[in-house]
Amino acid sequence: VESWSLAVDQQYLKKHTKEMVKRQDVIYELMQTEMHHVRTLKIMLRVYVRELKEHLQMDERRLDCLFPRLENLLELHTHFLSHLKERRRDATQPGSDKNYNIQRLADILITQFSGEIGERMKESYGDFCSRHTEAVSYYKEQLHNKKFQNLIRKINSFSIVRRLGVTECILLVTQRITKYPVLVERILQNTEVGTEEHEELTRSLGLIKDCIVQVDALVNLHQKASRLRDIAHKMEPKSLGKIKDGHVFRGEDLALGRRRLLHDGTVNHKAASGRLKDILAVLLSDVLLLLQEKDQRYVFSTDNKPSVISLQKLIVREVAHEEKAMFLICASPNEPEMYEIHTASKEERKTWMTHLRQAVERYTHTDSLSQKDGQIVAGLTEKLQLFADMAESVAGLEDMASRSHLLLRGDASDLHQGETQLKGTITEGTTDTTRAVQNTIHWLFVFKCVCVCGVFVVLEGSVKKKNYSGGDKARDRSQRARSDTQLKEIQASQALEQPPVGHTHTHSLTLTNTAIITQQDSHIKLQRTSLTERASFPGGHRGNVLLEQEKQRTLALQREELASFHKLLLLHRQEQARWERERERHRLQAEAAEDRLRQREEECRRLEEKREELERQREMYQQDLERLRELTRDVKKERLEQDNRGG
Repeated sequence: VESWSLAVDQQYLKKHTKEMVKRQDVIYELMQTEMHHVRTLKIMLRVYVRELKEHLQMDERRLDCLFPRLENLLELHTHFLSHLKERRRDATQPGSDKNYNIQRLADILITQFSGEIGERMKESYGDFCSRHTEAVSYYKEQLHNKKFQNLIRKINSFSIVRRLGVTECILLVTQRITKYPVLVERILQNTEVGTEEHEELTRSLGLIKDCIVQVDALVNLHQKASRLRDIAHKMEPKSLGKIKDGHVFRGEDLALGRRRLLHDGTVNHKAASGRLKDILAVLLSDVLLLLQEKDQRYVFSTDNKPSVISLQKLIVREVAHEEKAMFLICASPNEPEMYEIHTASKEERKTWMTHLRQAVERYTHTDSLSQKDGQIVAGLTEKLQLFADMAESVAGLEDMASRSHLLLRGDASDLHQGETQLKGTITEGTTDTTRAVQNTIHWLFVFKCVCVCGVFVVLEGSVKKKNYSGGDKARDRSQRARSDTQLKEIQASQALEQPPVGHTHTHSLTLTNTAIITQQDSHIKLQRTSLTERASFPGGHRGNVLLEQEKQRTLALQREELASFHKLLLLHRQEQARWERERERHRLQAEAAEDRLRQREEECRRLEEKREELERQREMYQQDLERLRELTRDVKKERLEQDNRGG
């Protein structure tokens, strides 16, 4: 049935107003389209995915490339549809199985698009829509496999599929979330203003639109990341870009993942000679790159100016009397520089200026935070050195100078290595500080522990919280036990007063953490030295064997790639020949159709001429008939007059 008004009894329909009928029709459309959407998801999961698993043994990774987040989407929409059906059952009239009137719908929509379910909707659709293009490309790539192609043809012949191919299913899923605002707006238009339902529908519409905005943002982030990878892949490996501070920017720096692509596009750079050069401007989160395309590769632009522009102190200005140009001014006190950039239109210049100014503002804020972090780290390092010297002079501990640096230096690898030890130190130090406030006898140990713990607490802000297993706690206890023994031996040899046990734990754990980092740094340096020596040794037989094996593997891979290329070339030629035959067939059909069209036009022309001739004959006949009627009337009139005279 197409609508609610056709599904219910006509007598029941007459009891409702026109607005109520329209509202119920839209709710019915929402439920029907949701049922179709769930059916599409089930076909994708229980037909395509199951067949691919059973017949081609596709693993989860490849299936996820083809149908990302499919199970999550099916679960979410099944949950939504079940609530809609339950609401319809509750609204069904007693004694009838098809007459119903749904009064409240907004609460179901709010539940679906807010809270945990709403977040899952955003994540699932964001991931699915972001990978839409990759999924279609992967599907078309797999179609080159004959087994895959035959299986897809077999699946398409199933009656349950009903010509829903893989690409059609993927497209329907990506479009589904955009249908909800239209339907809810139509329901809202036919809901009485001022009621609670109207207010909640307005709120649900806002939640749906916010969900779509979040999905669009995730898609945009994915597209920008993919675009940045494409640019990095096309960069010439040997091309280097210079920055004003003397640093060098390499193409592989784009692939490290530390920078985000904010905007890119083709613009014109006015060189010193006055000539405009086509360049690709790539705006990242901290720099602006000026690239040129050379032999289908990107290289850094060369015009006696740095091709990598830092966003620090970058000023963006319009060019007077030029609607399509702008100045980029590097306000560096050492070497100020100015670039004149021309765009294709005034609107494009406005877009570029907006993106550049926003990027500069964000970078300035981030840079100021980084400078403050550096000042904090420098102050903490100086404080730690001071208390290391105090501990060495008062407690008599040896080799404190080599252990007076911060455990973590701020990069990701150090944070990952030292996180577990730092957690234990923070916990131990917090307990010891609480005890130490009540005991002024050992003020030196209290002062030292509080400040050392202060270093760790500041650094803790950049470390994520994790749940620790029993194994980690056991290792911490083992390390504390070993360091307790070492510290007691040192204190006994110096004949000092025994400090509190808690402070000893904290101090020993601190030294243990420092020793672990130092040992690992030394181990890494030794490994690098060893690798360097091996690489520089020319006569190593083992190295030659490995090199030869690597060459053989490389040659084998090249042969496989060449065979694959020839196979693809053959398929391409076959496809081209088939396309040529198809084109010739279409050309012949078009010529035959043109001939038939000309014949029909000629026939129509002849028929039109014949029709005009008949029309003229009809008009002449009509005129003759009128004259005959006039003569007949005159004859009758004369006869009547003669009869009257004779009588």
